[in-house]
Amino acid sequence: MKIKTLFIAPYPAMTPLIDECRQEDPDLDIHIEVANLQEAIPLAQAGESQGYDVIISRGGTAKLIEPEVAIPVIDVHVSGYDMLRVLTLANDFPGKKAIVGFSNITLGAKAITDVLDIEIEVCTVEKAGEVDSILEELKDKGYELIMGDVVTIEAAAKHRLEGILIQSGREAIFEAFQRAKSVHRLYRRKEWEISFLHSLLAETANNLIVLDRQGEVAYQNWADYDSCPVPVDELIAGIRENPDQTRVLTVQERGQRKLKQKRILKDIQGKPYYLFDFSEMKESAGLEAFPVEAVSQLPMIIARSESMAGCLAAMEHHLESDSFILIGETGTGKRLLSRYIHFKKHDRKGLYAALTAKQALTEIEGEGFDDDIKTLYMNGIDMLNPNEISNLQALVKAERSRGRTVILAFEKEDPAYQSLLFDEQSVRVNVPALRERKEDIKALATYYIAAYHGTLGTSPVKLKDEAAMMLEGYSWPGNVAELRTLLKDAVTEEKGYVIGRAQISRHLGRKQIQHPVNAGLPADFLQGTLDEIEKRIIHAVMKEEHDNQTRVAERLGINRSTLWRKLKQ
Repeated sequence: MKIKTLFIAPYPAMTPLIDECRQEDPDLDIHIEVANLQEAIPLAQAGESQGYDVIISRGGTAKLIEPEVAIPVIDVHVSGYDMLRVLTLANDFPGKKAIVGFSNITLGAKAITDVLDIEIEVCTVEKAGEVDSILEELKDKGYELIMGDVVTIEAAAKHRLEGILIQSGREAIFEAFQRAKSVHRLYRRKEWEISFLHSLLAETANNLIVLDRQGEVAYQNWADYDSCPVPVDELIAGIRENPDQTRVLTVQERGQRKLKQKRILKDIQGKPYYLFDFSEMKESAGLEAFPVEAVSQLPMIIARSESMAGCLAAMEHHLESDSFILIGETGTGKRLLSRYIHFKKHDRKGLYAALTAKQALTEIEGEGFDDDIKTLYMNGIDMLNPNEISNLQALVKAERSRGRTVILAFEKEDPAYQSLLFDEQSVRVNVPALRERKEDIKALATYYIAAYHGTLGTSPVKLKDEAAMMLEGYSWPGNVAELRTLLKDAVTEEKGYVIGRAQISRHLGRKQIQHPVNAGLPADFLQGTLDEIEKRIIHAVMKEEHDNQTRVAERLGINRSTLWRKLKQ
């Protein structure tokens, strides 16, 4: 008879690998759930009551589950192969790096970094509560990238540090399967109740739930719902992510409606309690609904290039402004930059809305915007007629007077929108095209490879230098959006751990077939002497770059003095 096994994966990207491995072990009947730390305990207890023989999990999650159930709990170890993979993935990231975790991770990491002479700090913790203080110290010392288990990565996000999860590979999972076959125990844990402190009643509302720091429900009251309108596990996860944040405002999708969720931290007789209050968000008056979100973390902006660093500096220096104009081609990341501005100005104390200009004008005719929206990002201005442009200008002025930040997106400077583009109250920020920030391409590619590795469970963890050089040599008419799509296609197709020149060449080759370099050239463009052809090329590029000689020289691979001489010939 097969062993009925519950596998609680602490992160989603682990599930495809577990599913693949279980096909090769006929002795285990495995059911997979995804939960981390305290979230996993209810799943483990339910699994015990449903007759599971053994539970498999990893790291801190396995340690938390073990005392809560009487059936065997198997810990998936971190193997040397797992450590080599994450060190390879982190190697191309710029800046100082560190590994933070329990000894089951750091002992192997220290051995590998010493043998291979890799400059990565290794910090061992005895308790999960030590992680925050260690990360705070590392951040003060200039560390930018943190590697570790789920506890470490969640803490890194709280401290605004980039994190890479150390994942368990096939070898570790198969080893856990073997150990799972040898043990079994039964036990039932008593349930206990906690009484709610009466002083919290001062914060009463029609729809609320109160949790303690352990995630136990202390009190709840529902006037408009049968029960909590969002899973309690999600509320607990939010507490763990930012336990000390006194007030947090988020938005939940609930069918066709948006649900505002306000969280208030109350300290009662020395114990923290979290009051969650729910209310329906004001409906859009017309057109389709637009995204409204609480930007919970500072967006990752790679700015190694001078042009992108200047773009960020321009925004940073004018955060006191309540109006921004972002000018850049399609796909350059204007919406991401608008979220960056919102977080810098409002942190978690307001909502961010992205909508078209027509949607914004429709809201004026309805009930207006929800009071908790603090930033409005608007694009699609080129779809407006002259009368609507005038209305939009009045809208921008009115929303600024209400304390909102208004961010308008343009692809180029068009005289038709002069009244908006050259508003003296607005900060103008030019967003560079990807071809103008080639120093960022390798770092961007590395970031996307790591992101897809974590979210999709893709295999590649490294981009070879010659492959990066090919990416830097492409003109990227679709900008960062096009690069992101190409990398997704590449890592999805590649089953190995490295993206090399051949893979990138193949994907770029497809683009050249679809969009030939000489498509649209006059029939006589390549006729005549070499000097004549060269002049035609220079003048064509000058036209594309709007006579910007610096950009033209960069594209042609020559210095400005050489370009000037050739233009005079």
